[in-house]
Amino acid sequence: MSTVTYYFSGTGNSLVVAKNIAEKMGGTLMSIPSVIDKERVDTLADVIGIVFPVYYATNDSGVPLIVGRFVMKLENIGSKYIFAVCTHGGTPGTTVENLAKIIKACGGELAMGFTIRMSISDSPVEKLNHALFHRKLEMKTLTNGNKRKKVLDNWNEKLETIQEYVRARRTGKFETRGTLRKLVVFVPLHLLIRPMFSRRYRRLSKSSTHLPFSELIPLADRSFKYNDKCDGCKICSRVCPVNNIKMIDKRPAWQHHCENCYACFQWCPKEAIQGTIVEYEKRYHHPDVKLSDMLKKPA
Repeated sequence: MSTVTYYFSGTGNSLVVAKNIAEKMGGTLMSIPSVIDKERVDTLADVIGIVFPVYYATNDSGVPLIVGRFVMKLENIGSKYIFAVCTHGGTPGTTVENLAKIIKACGGELAMGFTIRMSISDSPVEKLNHALFHRKLEMKTLTNGNKRKKVLDNWNEKLETIQEYVRARRTGKFETRGTLRKLVVFVPLHLLIRPMFSRRYRRLSKSSTHLPFSELIPLADRSFKYNDKCDGCKICSRVCPVNNIKMIDKRPAWQHHCENCYACFQWCPKEAIQGTIVEYEKRYHHPDVKLSDMLKKPA
């Protein structure tokens, strides 16, 4: 059984998960950005793993745009065993189900979908309180030793389960919200929060038209900016997974096909990148991941 694990990562969390899976399964590790520019993506592997962070789970599919595009480029997936692992900070929503729908529309089947909490973000309730009552959002981090140990312990346990299930070619396990929880909690929150997120992204994108949310995401980089700490080191441009940052007069210029992964913000060594889009974000990257692991472009 040959395995290839594809991953997308902005902070390094999903990279670590994908690397652990590849090592455990004895398979190949491949970044999605490294193949996304190809017209089609084909592999001889029998098993395909897809690892990525959950985005916009409270108001959209939860599947990053680049991951959706990647799946649509996969060739001959009807005969492949496909599994997915979504990393998140507490709100995976229905991401696994939504990825399964994308794969099915492309002629394949998602055999299993797992979720694993690798960071701590603000809950939908906290975000709602901020939006409605302007309550300050707390900055949370996993650099605390006890919190990090708990996350790692949970992941190591989940890794064993994933290995066991994949080797046995088990199917039908989707880690997602139960029907009752969806009806009682997720659907009402989704209906309430989605319009607020859409308004926020219209402001971030500086769009006067009512574009679909998926079209506002790439334009939200219009709210990025840099301060006088910027020394033109080009790291933001080199770490961007979709080549969205050009250096003009030794300063970053965003090109409006952004994934909102915040890699430029997280990995800037001078902490020079800021803006409304990241005003509530904590600068963080996985402590076991180096900048050289993330760079798409050479120096």
